[in-house]
Amino acid sequence: MRKRVFIRWQDIVPFIAFAAIFIFFSVTSGGKMLSAFNLKMLLDQSMVVVLMGCGMLFVVAQGSIDLSVGVNLALSGVFGVWFGFATGVIWLMIPAALVCGLAVGLLNGFLVSKLKVPSFMLTIAMLIGVRGIVNYIQQYIGTQMLPTSLAFLNQPPVKIPLFIVIVVIMVYLFEFTKIGRYSRAIGENETAAEYVGIPVSKIKIIAFALSGLMAGVGAFFAVIGVGGTSQTMGVFMEMKVAMAVFLGGVLVTGGASAKIYKVLLGSFSITIIVNGLALIGHPESQISESVEGILLLLILLATIFATRRDRQSGRMLPEGKNSGSLEFAEQKNRKADGKSV
Repeated sequence: MRKRVFIRWQDIVPFIAFAAIFIFFSVTSGGKMLSAFNLKMLLDQSMVVVLMGCGMLFVVAQGSIDLSVGVNLALSGVFGVWFGFATGVIWLMIPAALVCGLAVGLLNGFLVSKLKVPSFMLTIAMLIGVRGIVNYIQQYIGTQMLPTSLAFLNQPPVKIPLFIVIVVIMVYLFEFTKIGRYSRAIGENETAAEYVGIPVSKIKIIAFALSGLMAGVGAFFAVIGVGGTSQTMGVFMEMKVAMAVFLGGVLVTGGASAKIYKVLLGSFSITIIVNGLALIGHPESQISESVEGILLLLILLATIFATRRDRQSGRMLPEGKNSGSLEFAEQKNRKADGKSV
C-alpha cells in the first residue's frame, strides 16, 4: 500500500512569500529586476547570507540561536588576512579564516551544551566582546587589502561554482545525515531526543561548530568581494542572517520547520527587497528595514497559522513528533536494543 504524501501549508508559505515579493518588484521596477546584470548582482549580494544561513540553520533547528556569526565573520576575515600576510603565504588566509570561525563555533557549542549557558545570552555576549577585539586588531594593524593576484577569486566562473558546491554539501549534511535529523529532533523535543539515545550535547557542539565554520567561509567570500578587510566587516550581519532564516518560514523553535530551501528563499527575499526598493527609487536603509520587519512578522504569523492548520487537518503528527526525526531515532534505538538482546 502506498504511503499518502501530504503537502503541508507551512512548507508552501515561503514559496508564496518569495513569489509575491519577486513579482511585485519585477512589475514596479518596470522589468529592471529581471535584467541579466541585476540578477547577477542579486546572486552576488546573497552569497554570504546564504552560506552563513546554512550554518546557522543547524543551531536554529535545535531551538537555539547564534547571534555571533557576524562578529565571527569579522574576526575570521581580519585574522585570516593578517595570518596570510604575516606568513608571507597569502593563500593561508583561507584555512586560517576557517579555523578561526570553527574555533569560535566550538567555544559557543561547548558553553551551550556543557555549561548550559542560554544560546541567546551567550552569543549576544560574544557579539559585544569579540567586536571589541576586532576593532582593536583593526586599529593596530590597519585595513588590509588583498594583492591583485587574488582578484580572480571574485570572478563569477570561480566564485559561483564554489558557492554551489558548498551549498550542496550543507544541503546533504542537513537533509540526509544524522546531524540534520538529530538537530531537528532536539528542536522538537530535547528530552525525548535524549531519551531515545541521541547524543544531545555532541550534536549541539557540532551544530555551533558548523555555524562558526560557515562564518569563516562567509569571511572568505566577504574579503574577496571587497578586496580586503574593513572596520565595518560583519556589522549587523547576524541580524541579516537570522532574518533570512526566519523570513524563509523557519520558526524560532526549530524542529520540523527547519529546511534548507527556506534559508535560500529567505536570503534571496531580503536581497530582493533591498535591491527592489532601490530600483523603484527608495534606497533608504530605514525603509528597507521597516519593510523587512513587517514582512518577517507577517510570514511568521502565516507559518504559525499554517502549522496549526496542518495539525488540525491531520497533515502532521502531534507536536513533538512531527519531524520524522524522533521516529527515525526511535526505530534506530529499537533495532540497537534488538541486537543487544
